[in-house]
Amino acid sequence: MATTCLFQLPIERHVPGEPFLLFLLVVIAATLAFGANIGFVGVGLSTLLSILFFEPVGSFALWHAIDLIKIELYAILASCCVIAFARLCNMFIAARQDAETSKRLSETKSILLREMAHAVANDFASIAALITVRSNIIRDARAKAILDEAVEQIRIMGQVHSRLRAGDRDVSLGSRAFLENLCDELKASLARGRRISIQCEADDVPLSTHQAISVGLVVNELVTNAIKHAFPDDRRGRIRVCFEAQKDNQLQLCVEDNGVGFSNQPHRNGGLGQELVEGLSRELDGHLEFKTSEAGSSFSLRIPYIYPLPSAGPASTLIH
Repeated sequence: MATTCLFQLPIERHVPGEPFLLFLLVVIAATLAFGANIGFVGVGLSTLLSILFFEPVGSFALWHAIDLIKIELYAILASCCVIAFARLCNMFIAARQDAETSKRLSETKSILLREMAHAVANDFASIAALITVRSNIIRDARAKAILDEAVEQIRIMGQVHSRLRAGDRDVSLGSRAFLENLCDELKASLARGRRISIQCEADDVPLSTHQAISVGLVVNELVTNAIKHAFPDDRRGRIRVCFEAQKDNQLQLCVEDNGVGFSNQPHRNGGLGQELVEGLSRELDGHLEFKTSEAGSSFSLRIPYIYPLPSAGPASTLIH
């Protein structure tokens, strides 16, 4: 404050004027930098030093009453500025602290969600292993097949949870990596040694846990059914899985094969597998269509897309 006074005082001798503007700017800067207490100290010092700028210049004496009124008004205005800017500064500090606290909480939540997802995945793996052990001692082929299907479904659920990614605001799973990995596992476990190729073409869309599990179960059931029944007598074949994000806020899943079709394999029509697919389609509020001929079969499932963020805007703005 003294430096400001020494800077302005020589100018005052040549160009008379009031020193309040520069003093006020210094007071505001001191308040923002050091807080309200230093700001009020600045108000007191600047009020006292401002006397030097009135007649007689350079003296703490005042010749005019109007000059005293000006100094008092400055002191009031400067004090109000200190209060206002101190509160403003406190608001910014509080907002910054809240943002940092929210960020830390989000990071902690993400870590906990990832750990929980991995723990759930391990639990699914343990259940699948237990059922597999129990199924090995069952001699009834029908019962054993049902248990094997249950193991596959549990494995899909475990795979979804093991691949969940937790961000600042969501828990989701990327559709491309999930479906590609699922098709690779199906080929390795069911089509090993057979002349069957499985192609997967999937858009990378963040899926909620519910949608990922349901879509994975549908793909698992349809591809498994095609591997087992569409290519009898070690026939060469191809299975294609396609997952696309449509412009009308819809997801479309297609599973096609160039096998013998349903007409030559009556046991493919109906049964628990088809009931499961139809049930999952209804649960996803989707529309399922299938076609079959001697040249192969195709299943098409359209479902509405639900973005995994509850606070996100309309999903149509996220799928192009």
